[in-house]
Amino acid sequence: MFVAERLISLVAPHHCVVCGDEGSLLCGWCAADACPAVPPRCYKCLKASADFAVCSSCRPKVRLRHVWIRTEHSGVARDLLEKYKFERGQAGGKTIARLISEALPYFEKGTLVVPVPTATSRVRSRGYDHGRLLAKELAELQGLKFESLLMRFGQTRQVGAKRQERIQQLDGAFGIKKPLAKETRILLVDDVATTGATLEEAAKVLKRGGAKQVDAVVFAQKRIQTTRPISQRTNITSE
Repeated sequence: MFVAERLISLVAPHHCVVCGDEGSLLCGWCAADACPAVPPRCYKCLKASADFAVCSSCRPKVRLRHVWIRTEHSGVARDLLEKYKFERGQAGGKTIARLISEALPYFEKGTLVVPVPTATSRVRSRGYDHGRLLAKELAELQGLKFESLLMRFGQTRQVGAKRQERIQQLDGAFGIKKPLAKETRILLVDDVATTGATLEEAAKVLKRGGAKQVDAVVFAQKRIQTTRPISQRTNITSE
């Protein structure tokens, strides 16, 4: 825990976003049922997909193989993220990382855990980098190496932007700090995904930098509209 947050917690302790008990943003009693897991699905079209694999229809369009999603961006998950990101609740990083970890399979030890870079203006306003902190906590839980490989150009925020706007905003938004070894496998980490444009741009840069495979995990996905018939979205694929 950061020194500043430790001091704040003494004056104004965190309270559970569900029951209000003092001591943490999500108490152990409430954590079990607070953020319902979503069924395995393709993050782009929402078609059911084994182990959150990108489905065969969407795979040619992106550089990601799997995108694990812990929960929907609503209710407790949304409230928890609000506290974590906008109300100086750094301790929420550990809680969110534990919840994310529940959705993940085993990874090879050489896999690198990489955060999606946060705009520097947001880091300054918060006093900490919520994305970096979350990825470091997750790497520790998974027994994997954390590495901040990506850098972000510009300060564009995507809140409220439509998919095409997001793609345009992110074109050339990321760079890689160093070349990667041939067999490098990456696990990208982000707190929220909507269209997935941010993950896709980050994955593209990492692949160009030499990564063999790029997967991703997000804590919560905002609901997106899809025109795919329900019957198609409920058939499990064997990716």
